[in-house]
Amino acid sequence: MSVTELPPRALGGKRERTRAALIEAAVEIIAERGFDLTSLEEVARRAGMSRGAIYGNFPSREALFMAVIGAAWSPVQPTFVPGAPFAVQMRAFGEAVAVEARRRRPRAAAMASFQLYLFTHEPMRRRMSEQNAEAYRQFAAALEDLVPEDDLPMPSGRLARVLDALTTGLMFTYFQTPELISDEDIIAAFTALAGPLEDQALPATPSAWALRAR
Repeated sequence: MSVTELPPRALGGKRERTRAALIEAAVEIIAERGFDLTSLEEVARRAGMSRGAIYGNFPSREALFMAVIGAAWSPVQPTFVPGAPFAVQMRAFGEAVAVEARRRRPRAAAMASFQLYLFTHEPMRRRMSEQNAEAYRQFAAALEDLVPEDDLPMPSGRLARVLDALTTGLMFTYFQTPELISDEDIIAAFTALAGPLEDQALPATPSAWALRAR
């Protein structure tokens, strides 16, 4: 919901390194040609591996699709501040999204290709919807652990969906026109969910809150 870096598991054993190299090659080709024109054989060649290597890891193009999504579009992981008000948590979320938007922009073409593929392949769209539904349930539970439910601006399940949609929309807008969307624009979108920080007499940054709370 990082692209320039693969997740930590890619640094493990030989099989994990092989998968990481294949995923990296796939992202490059998809960015150049789109997912529909990307073949498993071409991914293997770009990674300098045999057909056997890729079919041993990805039995279908859809399996490759899901692996690339998992590696390249992982959820943003803000550094939340335990005990801080919702407004401070939202600023932390916005700051993390701003950082990730810059990191992911080099792979924006590949991610746009995945979006198009979902629009035109209903079975894959349904599969992604099922995965997202579970992710939203987990995120909603995490929000309830982070902030008392009475302090949330809407039910936690809806807030989880809104935050994900806001993240995706802001990132793609930034990808298209980075000269028009600043970090503060992104942060403001999230803090607006809690109202202006100055109206709540709170520190302007999560780090300032953490220092005050000690």
